[in-house]
Amino acid sequence: MREVEPCSFEILAVMREPAPLELSMIFSEWLAALRAALDNGLYAWVAAVTGQNPPPKPERIQYPICSTREEFRDQRKRLSGVPSDILDKLEVAQPYQSPYGPESNLTYWIHELARTDRHRTAHVGLGRVDEHRIRLRVPEGVTAVFDESVEPYSQIEGELLVGRFTTSKPISRYEVVADLTGVFIAPEIRAWADFTLNGSRQSLWKRMIYTEFYMRHHLENMAAFSDATPPGGFKTFDLDETQTA
Repeated sequence: MREVEPCSFEILAVMREPAPLELSMIFSEWLAALRAALDNGLYAWVAAVTGQNPPPKPERIQYPICSTREEFRDQRKRLSGVPSDILDKLEVAQPYQSPYGPESNLTYWIHELARTDRHRTAHVGLGRVDEHRIRLRVPEGVTAVFDESVEPYSQIEGELLVGRFTTSKPISRYEVVADLTGVFIAPEIRAWADFTLNGSRQSLWKRMIYTEFYMRHHLENMAAFSDATPPGGFKTFDLDETQTA
């Protein structure tokens, strides 16, 4: 806690040490698995449509993720062995087609974040305020009012303001007891920290789940387009069931 003025105080979240390297390694493995799923899905899609396995020019088959129409045109030339109707479907799903810009598309982030790994650079892990509830105990006869303009749900780099309040009388910060058990710090990846979904910031955990659902949707669309859906449909695994099995 920091005393700004005799009646004004700030509560800070301070980064004392970097996030464990394991966070970066786990996140990189997750990205690699998603990128490989897209590439393998496209490979299987082309094989199903052409009836050839391996399909034509298999060494060039990589799922394109483009931020501009010009980029996709270049990718279309590279994917010359892919049937044109597949390329047309791929173009519709490109990040540059998103009405809120490429950065609002989750495949864009898979591509951008995976590029960090390809350049042999570790992702920077941080802490992020995911839950926020602060309680105060001040001396008898003193009231405290929180500044509601403070936006604490963010990543912590150095220090982050998580609360500001004013008191009705001048007091010392040592007379204030702050209960911070309601403030939860969760893992975050710096390069992805500013991403918003539907106008709000989501936790890293939720973003990863949403991305997996989004990826599943892409892969199922590939299968359905080439009439390769399994006879019983796609199985949805319940996370609780898999953990108790």
